[in-house]
Amino acid sequence: MNKKILPRITILLLLVVGLTVVFSHRITMSKPSSVEKSSKVGRILTDDDIVGTWVNHHDKEIHQKITFTANHRWRENQNGFTNIYSGTWKRIDDNKISLAPYNEEIHLYGSKFQTMKVLNYDHILDKESN
Repeated sequence: MNKKILPRITILLLLVVGLTVVFSHRITMSKPSSVEKSSKVGRILTDDDIVGTWVNHHDKEIHQKITFTANHRWRENQNGFTNIYSGTWKRIDDNKISLAPYNEEIHLYGSKFQTMKVLNYDHILDKESN
């Protein structure tokens, strides 16, 4: 009798462990990141927070600099090329902007929204002080 029950118990245990792993992974993936948490607390992003020049000090090899203007235009310099990318920007959330025509989403966070992260490329840029 033990020979018939043991395989069934083993299969049942493997099924329970598998489901536990799947559901715990889903719960972890659904939690907001620390970037989203930190910027949701406090004030809402304004155009003045965005306007200015932002520099990538974290990945210095690409020499990335993005300038956002008050008329909702943006341009990017990279690797010595001026205006390599450009378009328009708009606020889409309390802490996010979108760049057209590329549909890039950028999260802004930190003290007075002084840091931004380009989500598709994992680029982090800091706002230059005036």
